[in-house]
Amino acid sequence: MGKLTMNSRRAAGSIIRRLNKVTRKLVRLDQSTIRETLESFKGESSEVLFVHSSLSHCGYIEGGANTVVNALKGWVAENTLLAMPTHSWSYPTGNGTIPIFDSKSTPSLVGAITDFFWKQRSVVRSLHPSHSLACLGRGAAAFIDQHEYRETPCGVGTPYEKIATTKSSVLMFGATLDSYTLFHTAEDAAQVPYLYMRDKIVLKTKMSDGTVLDVPSWRQDMGVARRFERMADWLENEKLLLRRKIGRGELLFIPRADAVHDRMLRELRQDPFLLVAEHARKRIAG
Repeated sequence: MGKLTMNSRRAAGSIIRRLNKVTRKLVRLDQSTIRETLESFKGESSEVLFVHSSLSHCGYIEGGANTVVNALKGWVAENTLLAMPTHSWSYPTGNGTIPIFDSKSTPSLVGAITDFFWKQRSVVRSLHPSHSLACLGRGAAAFIDQHEYRETPCGVGTPYEKIATTKSSVLMFGATLDSYTLFHTAEDAAQVPYLYMRDKIVLKTKMSDGTVLDVPSWRQDMGVARRFERMADWLENEKLLLRRKIGRGELLFIPRADAVHDRMLRELRQDPFLLVAEHARKRIAG
């Protein structure tokens, strides 16, 4: 019976995936549709527009990642930096081998749009081995400079802290808040007890001159289940997040990342386990 049930689940999962693929192609989006939806977010220009993304969740996008990037470049204000996470998680393997992160060749593992973006002309990418960030615009190189020398991937002195503490905006293009990196920045600032693993690790990154730099870093403990995605409704109720429907998915827009960061700090200082999933709270608190 157990084997039959497992086979049935696999068959059902396969059918669902095929149906999703078919229905996604029935909902077609082009650059003008994306731009029109983006324009519905009114507000002041920001220092940085930080974009988390999913290429497939909103429907079939004609032209793929290039269409999305062009729509974003057309929408972002002239003096606003356009930034995306390009995480590679270049951690030591099970046999102890440490992969060398190369900002010119190591792929981004956080979506096709981000992997397309960092390869574009004039886009620069930070050298942090696990949580690199790609950036486009005036001052982009200075914005990401020295990321590889920070002892945390998203904490003090990193580009993520700059985004979280300045007049910047965040767009979740088809992505949920489950991938909202700046929650980790807030966790770091609030010094929650569960964020990092017990011991530092050493990562490796290839510098611009071809030398390899050892990067001592605290590794985030992702064995601690979070409830980031569930924070969307709370932030919307607090008028810190806006939603727009597009195709089969939606866009989530945070006009002021610093306002969200400040609020999260206040909440985390009262309840350090605010962002931890309910089922994991008791274990982590213990």
